[in-house]
Amino acid sequence: MKLIDSHAHLSFDAFKNDLDEVILRAQKAGVVAIINPTISVSDFKNALKVAEKYPNVFPALGLAPQIIEEELLKEFLSAINEFKENYIAIGECGLDFYWITEPKKVQFMLESFKTILEIVEKLKKPLIIHARSAHHKNAYVEIIELLETYNIKRAVFHAFLGSKKDVQAILRGDWYISIPTVYVRRKDLWFIVNDIPLDRMLIETDSPYLASRKGSRNEPSYIVDLLELISRITGINKDDIAYILTKNAIDLFELKCIW
Repeated sequence: MKLIDSHAHLSFDAFKNDLDEVILRAQKAGVVAIINPTISVSDFKNALKVAEKYPNVFPALGLAPQIIEEELLKEFLSAINEFKENYIAIGECGLDFYWITEPKKVQFMLESFKTILEIVEKLKKPLIIHARSAHHKNAYVEIIELLETYNIKRAVFHAFLGSKKDVQAILRGDWYISIPTVYVRRKDLWFIVNDIPLDRMLIETDSPYLASRKGSRNEPSYIVDLLELISRITGINKDDIAYILTKNAIDLFELKCIW
């Protein structure tokens, strides 16, 4: 059984002291590849060092909306060309209405995301989307409208915490939805699992966050907890689910070497 953790921040300081052990546990659990999205150019440069040591950890170049500012955006736009051979996707990028609330900052976040989408459309790279709704603003609705406007075909909504209606809208756009490990201890979200066809689903840990085991630092090996949950909810064999979800990640990120 082969699994892909489609979103783990292994370049974060949370893993600086024991990354060797984390990778080994992931391998023993059947994880054959890990996508390492980044939140800034500084984070991306750390991710490149991780990828150099661990060939099956693949970096994505991102700029998280909750920290976005003019100087970071300039660095990010420059890095897109400077490192164009070194990332498999753009992300994480998107809209966050929980942390960004001031009108001017919200507007800058929106305009920055539009700029990023223009580049993504030209690059034809997959996009890893950060969407967080809050304060009566639905990030999924606004992002979907922008994806349609900029003709973005290859994208995944990471760590999905939206509604049934959001699921339906994403599926109409033929994008992927990634389920995080925190679902294991969030029974209120289990209904979503049956709403997402397996051929449009990815799985992720979002390490070191959103752990399946309360009070623990999350890590890629915990992805097996989520696989077991999906199997229980759907009634489908774990091996069959693993095959479909791994194929989805391979197709989206063009990970030709994994099989």
